[in-house]
Amino acid sequence: MNNQQKVAIVTGGSSGLGAHISEFLINENFSVVMTYFTSKSEGEKLSKKLSKKGNILLAHLDVSNSSQVEKLVKKTMSKFGRIDLLINNAGIHIDSTIAKMKNSDWKTVIDVNLTGTFNFSKSVIPIMITQQSGRIINISSFTAFIGVPGASNYAASKAGVVALTKSLAKEVAKYGITVNSIAPGYFDIGMFHDFDIATKKKLLSQIPARRLGQSNEITELIKLINDSSYLTGQIFTLDGGLSA
Repeated sequence: MNNQQKVAIVTGGSSGLGAHISEFLINENFSVVMTYFTSKSEGEKLSKKLSKKGNILLAHLDVSNSSQVEKLVKKTMSKFGRIDLLINNAGIHIDSTIAKMKNSDWKTVIDVNLTGTFNFSKSVIPIMITQQSGRIINISSFTAFIGVPGASNYAASKAGVVALTKSLAKEVAKYGITVNSIAPGYFDIGMFHDFDIATKKKLLSQIPARRLGQSNEITELIKLINDSSYLTGQIFTLDGGLSA
């Protein structure tokens, strides 16, 4: 591996939005560590494809399990010797109104979406401090700002990601580390495809831009954030005006 080649970790990087991000980073000459939890076949297929273009490490783990996260970060350092970019993308939704929501469903969504972001950030920060450089990009959601009926656990977890982003950015800026967040709206990838046709039509009608976002619009923003050393603590809401 070229000693100057940068290394990225993309949680949930083997499917949905994460897969697009992983492929983009490989094409940008990063070595990429992709994590997955349930999408093993998708991960193996993508890993095989991307390994023809660059260095790939595919890892199965639960982002809410801090010991598994620490183990992977150590493995990444052993294999690549550095970590330049962390994209906390792994996320789930288990939708229900609060009155009907199981306590376990609340906890699971918070554990994956918010605690998972905390776990990975905590594990890579000491490495980035030693390097005196690094980028962390947390994937939040427009729901953090306007809420969505039937998804309070998801919206709360993503609002937590926003607050974590701003707090962490202030803690580590002096070490040359930037921390930012992208809060997408509805995109033609990932969770949007979990909805039925009627729900999709209704949601689309609510977007002022009258269209879904495209994956390249997120990866272009990732490139902008990664290239800047002075841009930190910011939340980029990319939702076609939905939360305006």
